[in-house]
Amino acid sequence: MDDLISRQAALNSPVTMVSDGLDWIPAYHIKNLPSAQPEPLTDNEQRIFLAAMGREEKVCKQVDEECRDCREPYEDSLVWTCREITRKVKGVLWT
Repeated sequence: MDDLISRQAALNSPVTMVSDGLDWIPAYHIKNLPSAQPEPLTDNEQRIFLAAMGREEKVCKQVDEECRDCREPYEDSLVWTCREITRKVKGVLWT
């Protein structure tokens, strides 16, 4: 993430109010905000996530097959969506 600012730089700033994207907050509250950096998944969490997504993909495959004729041509399959979610989570939360 290239748009993050240093928490210390914000605290050292002469600005007394900082925007969190939705509202303005006093700068002294910055030290109490959680980190914007994602926390990597542990090995156990990765295994649980992959097992859950594997089960979800099986269900999605059944639904895709049942709804083959009722889906619009431009709609993504549910299996493809599951695989995209897995890819994105791996990209952000795998160490």
